[in-house]
Amino acid sequence: MKVKILVTGLVLTLGASLALPLRANDQIIPPTISKIWPSGMQRGRTAIFRIDGRSLSGAKDVIFDSPGIRAKLSGIIAVPEKISGPRAGVDTEAQVPRGRKERAQMEITVAKDVEPGIHRFRIQTPLGTSNMAVIAIGSLPEINASGKSLKGSAVRPQRVELPATLIGTIAAPGDTQDYSFEGKAGEELVFQVVASPIGSKLQSLLVLRDSSGKVLAEAGENDNRQDAVLSYKLPGQGIYTVSIADREKGGGKDHFYRVSAGPLPYVTGVFPLGVRAGNPARVSVSGVNLGGSHQVDIHPPKWSDGWITLPVEIKNGQSSSLNKVMLAVGNEPEILEQEPNNTPAHAQVVSLPVTINGHIDAGATVDEKSDEDYFRFHAKKGQSLDIQVAADRLGSRLDSVIEVLDTQGNPIPRATVRCQNQTMTTLSDRDSRTTGIRLVSTSGLHEGDYLMIGDELDRIAVIPDQPDADIEMEGAAGLRIAFLGTSPDVHAVNTPAYRAEILPAAAKFPPNGLPVFHLTWRNDDGGPGYGADSRLDFAAPEDGDYILHLKDVRDLEGPDYAYRLSIRDANPDYRLEADPENPNIPQGGSVPISVRADRLPGYEGAIEIQVQGLPSGVAAGRATIPAGQTSTVLVLSAGPNASAGALPSPIKIVGHASVAGRDLVRVANEDTVLQLASVIPPPDVLVTAEPAQLAIQPGKSVTVTLHVQRQNGFKGRVPCSIENLPPGVRVVNVGLNGVLVTESQSSRTFTLRAEDWAKPITQPVYVVGRVESNSPTMHPSAPILLQVSKGEEKESRNYGPAAASQPATSRKP
Repeated sequence: MKVKILVTGLVLTLGASLALPLRANDQIIPPTISKIWPSGMQRGRTAIFRIDGRSLSGAKDVIFDSPGIRAKLSGIIAVPEKISGPRAGVDTEAQVPRGRKERAQMEITVAKDVEPGIHRFRIQTPLGTSNMAVIAIGSLPEINASGKSLKGSAVRPQRVELPATLIGTIAAPGDTQDYSFEGKAGEELVFQVVASPIGSKLQSLLVLRDSSGKVLAEAGENDNRQDAVLSYKLPGQGIYTVSIADREKGGGKDHFYRVSAGPLPYVTGVFPLGVRAGNPARVSVSGVNLGGSHQVDIHPPKWSDGWITLPVEIKNGQSSSLNKVMLAVGNEPEILEQEPNNTPAHAQVVSLPVTINGHIDAGATVDEKSDEDYFRFHAKKGQSLDIQVAADRLGSRLDSVIEVLDTQGNPIPRATVRCQNQTMTTLSDRDSRTTGIRLVSTSGLHEGDYLMIGDELDRIAVIPDQPDADIEMEGAAGLRIAFLGTSPDVHAVNTPAYRAEILPAAAKFPPNGLPVFHLTWRNDDGGPGYGADSRLDFAAPEDGDYILHLKDVRDLEGPDYAYRLSIRDANPDYRLEADPENPNIPQGGSVPISVRADRLPGYEGAIEIQVQGLPSGVAAGRATIPAGQTSTVLVLSAGPNASAGALPSPIKIVGHASVAGRDLVRVANEDTVLQLASVIPPPDVLVTAEPAQLAIQPGKSVTVTLHVQRQNGFKGRVPCSIENLPPGVRVVNVGLNGVLVTESQSSRTFTLRAEDWAKPITQPVYVVGRVESNSPTMHPSAPILLQVSKGEEKESRNYGPAAASQPATSRKP
C-alpha cells in the first residue's frame, strides 16, 4: 500500500514499511543522486525515469517541492564498477570509500495543474536524505531528437510539429541539431532553451533559417546567460529550420537540452522593472503572443525589499506566459530617467533616497557612442550610501557598471593600495568564482590580510599549514568576494599577487619598488547574489553634489537594457547561509552546520542563531556569530532514543540581531526549498577533546588532545579540522596531512597559536572528525571554550579605513 503525506508543502510517497537494513559493519554513507534521465516530462502524465546514484538501497520516500508531484522507486540494482587503488606518482590523496553505485527506476506522476518549470526533490533512505536533484516539468508535447547532425554535414533536419518541447543532446564538440517545421505568415514563434537549470553544460546558440538557408534570426552569441531565447515573426508560409548548437563549439553527454518551441506567449520586457511598496502602480509588458499590448496593474505589499511575480493575463486563450517574470518592490520614492542625461553636464538632478527606472538605449538618436546615463545628487560629508542596480536579476540584458564622479565628471579617489610582499599564482588558472587560489609562497601572509591579484582585491580567509594546498579567500555562496568595488576576475598562472595595505586615498609614503593601486568609487559586478548587477557602498568625502554614472560595461544598448537604480542611506542588515541544507543527524551523535553571515555595511554586531522545526529527540546547541566575525558553527545533536528513519522534518535556521533597538530577523538559505533534518543510525565515530577550556595569550601557543572512538566496525582514518576559531588563532605544525588520526591511532595532539594581533575574546571551538566517503559524515566534539586574553598593544596590521572592510555583498533587488 502507498500513502501520500503532505508536510508543510512537502510531498512524500511512502512504502508500506521503512525497515532499516542490516548494517553488517558497513560504513554510514548517506545517499547521493548523480543523474536523473530523462531530465523532464510533460505535466498531466506519468513517466519512467532512471536514477543513478550511490547508497540508494532501502529507499522508500521521494520528497518533492510540490504537492502535485508523486513518485515511487523500484528496481534498485547495483551497478558494477572497477575500483582501482591510487596510481603511483599521480594520485596524491588517499582513495576514499564510496557508497555502492546503484541504479533505480522512478515512476513520476505530475498533476495537470502543477506549475511548469524546474522542480526539486530528495530521496530518503535509512541513511538519510540525498542531495537535491531537479527535473523540468513542461506543458507541451515532447519530441526527442531522432539522430545527430555531424560537423559540416548536410544531414536532413528532423521534421517536427509545433508547439512542442524539443529534447536532445549536442553529443560531440561542434555538432548541431536541426529541426524543420511548417510556419505561417505573421506567426510569432518562440524558442526557449532550458539547459543550465537541469545541470547541462550547454551554452546554447539558436539559429532560425528559411527554406533557402537564409539566416532570419539568431540568439545566444553575445548573451550573458547560458540559455538562449529566440523570438521571431515569420514573413510567410513555408518550411523553416531552427538549429541548436553550443556557442563555444563544445559538446558531450553533459550538453543536453530542452527547447520549448512554437507560437507561445512569452514576456520579452517589463517597464519599469519595479514598483514602490504600498503604492498601486501600472507597468508596461511587452512580448509575443500576449494578445496585444499589456498594461498590468500592480498592488504591491505595504513594506518590502524583495520581489514579486508579475501577473500576466494572456488574452488569446492560452494559459500563461512561457517565462515567469519577477518585479522588484522597494521602499524608496520612484522616478523615471529623463533624457538627455548622457553627459555630466546634462546629469539628471535627483533627491535622495530615490529609485530611478530607466534604459540604456539611445533610441532613434544617430550617435556612434552608445547610451550612458548620469544623475546628480547631494550628500553630506561622511554620509554612507547604498547604490545598487537591479537589471540582470530581473531579466534585463544590461551588464552594468557604475561610478561616482565629482561635478566635473572626474573619478573620486577612494583608497590607495600599497603592495608589500610579492608572490604569484601557480599550479593552474583560476576562474572568477572559486575561493581557492594556489600561490608560489605564503611567506609573510596572514589570515585576514588583503591580497591584490591583478585588479582584484581579495581577503585571505584560511592559510593551510602545508605547502601543497590552496589558500582560501573570503567568499559567499561558494563564490569569491572582491573588496573596495573591485570585481572577481580570471587569473592565469604566474599572475603577480601582493599583500596589500589599505591606506587613505591621499596617503604619502616612500616607494618600495612594488606597485601602488589608486582605487576610485566604481563597481562592475556587485558580488554573490548580484549576477551582472552593480553595487557600491559610497561614503561622501565632503558636503556637496556628486554625479552617478551608469552604462553597459560592453557599451551595448537597446530597449531591452532596462535598469532600476537605487540610491539610499546604507541600512544595517545581513544575510545568512547554512551548510549543509539537509543535516543527517546520527542517534547518540551530532552534526555541525556552518552558518555564515553576509554583512551589509553598517552592521557588525553579534547574530544569535536558532533552529525551528527540529525532529523529535534532536536539540540545537547555542550558536552566535560574534561581533565583527562572519561565521559560526551550529551543532545539532540527536539523543540515543531519537527515531532513526522517521519522516524528515522541514527546518528553518534563523538569525536574530539587535539593530537600533529592534530585532532584525533573517532566515538562512531563504530561497532554498527542501531544507530537511533526518535522524540516521548511530555514528561511525565519536570525537572528544581536552581540555574543555583553554586560555591563550597573543603570540603564545597551547596544545589540545583529541580522541576518536570508532563504532559500528569502522576502522578507517579520521581527518580532523578545528572549526569556529576566532580571528588570529590557527592550527600550526600539522604537516602535509593536517590533523589526521590514522587507522592505527585513536588520539592526536595539535597546537593552537594566537598571532600577536589576536584580539581578546571568548568563544567555543570544535574539533570535527570527518569520516571519508563520496558523501562524508562530519562529527563534532563538545565545544571547547577558548579564551584569548589581552596582549600588548600592537600596531594595527593592514586594516584600512572602515570602507575597506566592506565587500560587495549579496542582496535581492
